[in-house]
Amino acid sequence: MDSKKKIALLEVDYQSAQTEQEKLDLLSEIILEIRTEDVEKALRLSEELMERSKAINYQLGIGNAYNHKGACYWIKGEYEDGLDELAEAYSIAREQEDKTLEAKALNNYGRIYRELGDISNALVHFEEALEINESLGNVINQSINLTNIANLYLDLSDYDSALEYALKCLPIFEKEQDNVRLASIYNTLGNIYYKKEMFNEALEYFQRMQTMAEENSPSKSLANSGLGKVYFKLYDYERASHFLNIALEQSKETNNFEVEIITLYYLAYLYENQGLYQKSLQFYNEALQLANEFLRKQDLVSIHERLSILYDTLSNVPKAYEHLKAYEKLKEEIFHQNTYNKMRNLQIKNKIEVAKKEKEVAERTAMLKQQFMANMSHEIRTPMNAIVGITRLLIDKQPSEEQLRYLKLIQQSTDNLLVIINDILDLSKIEANKITIESIAFSIRDLLYGTKEIMQLKAREKFLSFSIDIDERIPDCLIGDPTRLNQILVNLIGNAVKFTEKGGINVQVKLYKENGHKIAVRFDITDTGIGISKQYINTIFDSFTQAGSDTARKYGGTGLGLTISKQLVDLMKGRMEVESQLGAGTTFSVLIPFEVSANQSRIQDEQPDTAVIKKELSNAYILLVEDNEFNQIVAEETLKNSLPDIRIDIANNGEEAIEKLRENDYDMILMDIQMPVMDGITTTKYIRQEMPENKRQIKIVAMTANVLQDDVKRYFDIGMDAYISKPFQLDDLLLTMSQQMHGKTESADNTAPKEEEEGQASKTLLLPEVVTDMQFLSQFTKGNPEKRNKYIRMFLDNCPKLLHQLNEGLGKKDYAIMKIAAHSLKPQMGYMGIKEEVSNIYLIEHAAAEQQAEVLPSLIKHLNKVCELAFAELEKILAV
Repeated sequence: MDSKKKIALLEVDYQSAQTEQEKLDLLSEIILEIRTEDVEKALRLSEELMERSKAINYQLGIGNAYNHKGACYWIKGEYEDGLDELAEAYSIAREQEDKTLEAKALNNYGRIYRELGDISNALVHFEEALEINESLGNVINQSINLTNIANLYLDLSDYDSALEYALKCLPIFEKEQDNVRLASIYNTLGNIYYKKEMFNEALEYFQRMQTMAEENSPSKSLANSGLGKVYFKLYDYERASHFLNIALEQSKETNNFEVEIITLYYLAYLYENQGLYQKSLQFYNEALQLANEFLRKQDLVSIHERLSILYDTLSNVPKAYEHLKAYEKLKEEIFHQNTYNKMRNLQIKNKIEVAKKEKEVAERTAMLKQQFMANMSHEIRTPMNAIVGITRLLIDKQPSEEQLRYLKLIQQSTDNLLVIINDILDLSKIEANKITIESIAFSIRDLLYGTKEIMQLKAREKFLSFSIDIDERIPDCLIGDPTRLNQILVNLIGNAVKFTEKGGINVQVKLYKENGHKIAVRFDITDTGIGISKQYINTIFDSFTQAGSDTARKYGGTGLGLTISKQLVDLMKGRMEVESQLGAGTTFSVLIPFEVSANQSRIQDEQPDTAVIKKELSNAYILLVEDNEFNQIVAEETLKNSLPDIRIDIANNGEEAIEKLRENDYDMILMDIQMPVMDGITTTKYIRQEMPENKRQIKIVAMTANVLQDDVKRYFDIGMDAYISKPFQLDDLLLTMSQQMHGKTESADNTAPKEEEEGQASKTLLLPEVVTDMQFLSQFTKGNPEKRNKYIRMFLDNCPKLLHQLNEGLGKKDYAIMKIAAHSLKPQMGYMGIKEEVSNIYLIEHAAAEQQAEVLPSLIKHLNKVCELAFAELEKILAV
């Protein structure tokens, strides 16, 4: 029976009622039927019910009037007023001991709390209402409660449970021919099937709802909005737009803000998918304003999520982050832990464990955060690739002294920005549990010596003393994670140098505890710097935090170094403490457990000699797939400057790449990931699966600003052979390309005479007449020959020691010591103006880190020659 017929019958009964109390009870039933379709009329009749009930002191009539008013305010979105009215209704129900009214008030309480996003309170009130209606045997009202509980499961994304409860209610409402309730359950079922992506079923229930709903009624507009969003998911944008626009117009005519928010949201989503971003933004913001006005937390969650993604697409990182944080905050409020505790106590036939929903919500939030971090990294790294590459190209063009100074400043600024990006990515990896602590054997003394070499130069620049004292009782070969230990120490010592203007830094390394093959080592990093005040000492490990805004302004940085170090120490099952006195200095203490390696001696092994990198690449034929013109220029000119005979073709997207690959035989593809028309992922899949066999095996190297661990894993999973991050270092790129070319040509190379191979290798190692360049050092020391000579002497003192470590590490196959020594040598060679293409020191560090045994011998042999020439040139400068 439709609502109009039911109201007409009730009005007939009303006219024939004998007493005022009977008339008021029938008026209450009429209001119940009217309020969904005409809330303003229902509100007026509720006021009438109130006045007439008070006139005869009919308490139950007064209570029903309060309950109806509360429900009307729920429909209107005036939730505070609604709660006030329901409090009166509930109080009267308890005084009169009328369980039916009590259950109705509780049910309406639950509805308001659901709209406010307070799922916990909604559950409590629905549960209490359900218990009362079960005790009364009121099947219709039980079904109404269960419909509301189904909607809660829908909110919690537990669609199977939601469907179970909704289907229980459906036959009861159908049997009673209760069209108002049927429209509600059809809407719920349509939304459940929509969320389950069973769009044909969703369409069926929204169509049923639309058929039974009266014209220009809230139910009609709700049905039309449902049809619109289903057609949107079916990619029938024409029908989607038709129904959504009708629903929007109807919602405004009937002042139905719920439908207005829904239609604005889906129209915005529709425009977003069509690439009409500004129009999409306009509609999202209108939906956001309405949802805020009516405190619709569930809607706000969805809108903030989409706005975060849209602003990310528009490369507006601050706005994207703002909406992501709002999304996370609302999720946390809505899905608070006590929600699940109360959910477990729900007394119905099938108790459902929903703790897993909390995990799903957390995973969704983490996924959004990771996606945001990946996109942010990509958006920053892509233009930086052009800046870094073009700066490097300009430096090689022999600029004037003033131009060189400016270019060096650009280079230094981009290096600093990359440090900040890497800090943020490290933090996001830690938060997402993506960092694994290794357990490998390493020499703690070699690690500390390498750290000292790295940091000593920075300390000397500020004329600070620097020392590391190592407890002789600590065994040399330990088992742990040397990379992360080095990162922690470099962070802490770097901070000590940064915040110290006079005096010095001392690192004490002590055996703290010993238990069989397990030990604990304590690292105390003490400085004589500015210190930390008591008000900040408890917050310094928080993300993006420094000891006051004045400190941040003066010293810069992200405020993430200590956060990352602290969390890495925690992951290593250690602890970090700090003691400080303002103006007197600071001591950071790190206690980390290690295992003692059973083998305290190093393995010695001879390394095979092989061809060097440039031999592999000298005549390579490369396809560069890159849509950004600046990045094309940087990659092409950088490679051609180093490898004049290399041939490079350029494709602007994946489709062009496939056409070029069909026509030409390339040695390798350098593949960008994010491109229009066809992206790098899709292109790689097509090459690996669809192209002829002789084309499928081509080496593909991802050149990308997406450097998160999950992204890199995905590249390898789809068939890419390697990756290089943007902005790239030439040496890193050359080494990666060489590794791929070596794998491609290994069998052919093995058939060539060894003498010829050695001859070609020697050609690639030809040295320039002068390997050092004092331009940077002179500029750095502002033309002061004494300061310049001081740095030259430091280099002549340190470099032979580090070179000895490299050669010794090569002989003993000790990759860790080679990596540390190369890392220490790299900045020192930069100060002496020894270019990377001359020294290959970055390649040595990278090859040692990757344990590339076949590459290292020739590189280190070449470095020995470079250093021999450098020493002679620098000695001549000192002799002048």
